[in-house]
Amino acid sequence: MGEVDFSRRLSDVFRRRDFHRTLIIFFFVYYSVVYYFGEIVDLAGWEALRWDFFYGVHDVHRLFFLIPIIYAGYVFRVKWALITAFAVFLVFLPRALLVSPFADPSLRMVLFTIVSGIIGALTGMVRNESERRSRLEVLIKTERDKLLGILERMEDGVLIIGPDYRIRFMNPSMIREFGEGVGYYCYEYLHGLDEPCDQVCKMENITNGATERREYTFADDRTYDVIASPFTDSDGEVCQLATFRNITQRKKVETELIELNQLKSDLLSNVSHELRSPLTSIKGIVSSLLQKDIKLDDETSEMLLTGISEETDRLASLVTNILNMSRLEAGAWKPEKESCYITDIINEVLERQKWVQKQYVFEANLEPDLPEIYADYNQMKQVMINLLENAAAYSEEGTRITVTSRTVDGMVEVSVSDQGVGIPPEDLKKIFDKFYRGRQSRQKPGGTGLGLAVCQAIIQAHGGQIWAESKTGQGSTFHFRLPVAPSGEGQG
Repeated sequence: MGEVDFSRRLSDVFRRRDFHRTLIIFFFVYYSVVYYFGEIVDLAGWEALRWDFFYGVHDVHRLFFLIPIIYAGYVFRVKWALITAFAVFLVFLPRALLVSPFADPSLRMVLFTIVSGIIGALTGMVRNESERRSRLEVLIKTERDKLLGILERMEDGVLIIGPDYRIRFMNPSMIREFGEGVGYYCYEYLHGLDEPCDQVCKMENITNGATERREYTFADDRTYDVIASPFTDSDGEVCQLATFRNITQRKKVETELIELNQLKSDLLSNVSHELRSPLTSIKGIVSSLLQKDIKLDDETSEMLLTGISEETDRLASLVTNILNMSRLEAGAWKPEKESCYITDIINEVLERQKWVQKQYVFEANLEPDLPEIYADYNQMKQVMINLLENAAAYSEEGTRITVTSRTVDGMVEVSVSDQGVGIPPEDLKKIFDKFYRGRQSRQKPGGTGLGLAVCQAIIQAHGGQIWAESKTGQGSTFHFRLPVAPSGEGQG
């Protein structure tokens, strides 16, 4: 502890200007005594100290004065170096004018004073430049450290890439996104390329002072907003500073908004068309029935009334699906679950469909003694209605539509099969999307693309599953599974 205090005090002493000023004065006085020591010996009569060194040419003696001059220049810079050189000149002047036996002694004194003054001034200038460079280096390092500190704390990923395409710096956010990569080539690290690609790196543009902004989607579908700007590193090299902002979620939202807007457009287009078609048909039939100048026979009247009934059913189905989808998305149509038998629901719906869809053959193959399910009876009816109407829409008249039910893995499974046109494999994943209507031709006009979406929403709200299987030209089968009612659940 004592050594540390001593070193600290000693360091404080060396930093004091008074100490250096005293040291310069000491050197100045000491070498002045040496310079005039011969004369002092003669005046004092010190025969023992009468050495030839003190009586020869005094050029060597004058060289000693370089020490306080250079020291003054180093510590106090140019001004004090020149002042010290002038003081040395004053020391030299008496000997040159009064004592020196040599010819032209003033010439050597003046030359030495000028040279020593120049040396002292150069020493001060070199020290000034050295300190200026040191301060500049410290300032640059400090500013760079501040910048790197800011970059370290940024949530966006940051890279500094040298002109040789090697990564010099990565902040923690970049490391989290892509992994450690300092020292790697950027094109290899980011894009898996074997050599630079101007379309991706654009290094030449950046090092020439341009700022580039672009969106880039990587192979894993992550999208980044990349801003690349020139950056001068501490070694003077112009590098590329690039920020990577992950906008994958934003792009996803933008895509979803575009799709939503498209869905709204499709909905308005479909609904306006689907509402207009049955209303136009009904209007036309009613107009025919109201014409008093034309008498219709019973067969024609029955045909027209049947047309009104069919178009009304079509209109009711359309409105029901739109309202149900709206209520489901708003959370207003929550299942009012009760213990019930899926067999009762299937039989009730089939009886109505056999009457409404008389041109099709409906069959039921229901496993006996199926357990109860815990579900909303009316919502399950809507699921069955939608699936049967969908089967009829894509099947030719006179074909068979079959409903089967069984128990699978502790759940009740219901299947609706048709002999229609089938669904292309690439469409199977889309058929439950809202407003999606397959490319295959419908046997019946209309449809908003909401029926299967309503089925999926209802089944999922009951903790079940729904899916489809199909072979083009051979028909389709829609399956859904529902959990069995827990034991002890009462009716109602």
